[in-house]
Amino acid sequence: MTVERIRFLAVVIVNCVVTMGYLIWYLIFKRDQDNRKQYIMHAVIMVLCPVVGPLFFLCGYLKYRFIKFGDRDLSDVEFSKQRHAARVKADEERERNIVPVEESIMISDQEKKRTNMLNILLGETGETLSAIALALDSDDSEVAHYAASFLQSKLDAFRERVRQSKQMIQEQKDRGEPYQDAVLVLIRDMDQILKQQVLTRVEQLDYVGQMETLCQDLYDNDRDRLEVSCYSSLFSRLLELQAYDRAEVWGERFADQYPDQLQPYTLRMKLYFETEQTERFMQVLAKLRASNIEIDYQTLELIRMIQ
Repeated sequence: MTVERIRFLAVVIVNCVVTMGYLIWYLIFKRDQDNRKQYIMHAVIMVLCPVVGPLFFLCGYLKYRFIKFGDRDLSDVEFSKQRHAARVKADEERERNIVPVEESIMISDQEKKRTNMLNILLGETGETLSAIALALDSDDSEVAHYAASFLQSKLDAFRERVRQSKQMIQEQKDRGEPYQDAVLVLIRDMDQILKQQVLTRVEQLDYVGQMETLCQDLYDNDRDRLEVSCYSSLFSRLLELQAYDRAEVWGERFADQYPDQLQPYTLRMKLYFETEQTERFMQVLAKLRASNIEIDYQTLELIRMIQ
């Protein structure tokens, strides 16, 4: 064996030892599993590029550790000692398997359809119940069962929360700030489910009525606590139920209390558009044009349809 071959084999052996040491250090001793793929890729490069690969990563490491150029920009650094919410690394493997409910229902492969449905239910946050309800009509009975069980669980929890919250509110004799805060929280909680329209019509009517009673209570005791979102939510729920007279009452109250907001104008124009009251629509539009409120795209589209 020639001297050149011996040197070449020595370089390859040393290079392989360095590569193995690199992997053992980071994956076994430091246990850095989050960047496992990165270290394996580095090892592949080091094997394919003897000497050059290890020297490249070594120089990069030394530069990062010991050589600093210029001043650090600390303008975005937070030095407060207050506790901050932790950022948890995303589960990328599971997230890749999550697809919209509409697409998961259309998949022909039953096994994939069921897996996708389970992934969707595991990642559900309470905002997609109406989409999950579409799976009730799936041709796969197992998928329909998953959706039905999940919805039943969520709706039962909602009913129990409303019952307990109303009981707690009724037990409070003082109509002060804690009472009003509890009412606002309950209104928001109810709207999160009601806006998705996953209840039966009878239940929807009942809970919207309860929501209206809570808003009326706040309106009578301290209407300043009635937020824009409360008015907007109640008006929208009444409009969905075609309770136009009640919606108009709350629309007028909304406009009186928040004359500088766009929503009371948009919602009332939507009401008059649905009920074909062109004259009332134009009256609201004239008031909107006379104000200094900036009109959004949705309102512009509504105006174009009536004109």
